[in-house]
Amino acid sequence: MPNRIFGWSLFWASLAVVVVNWIEEFSDLEVLPGGHSVFYLAGGILAAVIGLWRAGVMDAKS
Repeated sequence: MPNRIFGWSLFWASLAVVVVNWIEEFSDLEVLPGGHSVFYLAGGILAAVIGLWRAGVMDAKS
């Protein structure tokens, strides 16, 4: 159970980082340190995949 909570928390947090990064690209908003960066995008996607894996979404159900 704690793995699923951690996984979903990581997924939603990384999704928030990707969305904020995308908003920073098209506006004057500066929330993330260093502003818009491809590293936030890549790190957010990687963290989202790891979060889904830890949440059990990618487990085989057979």
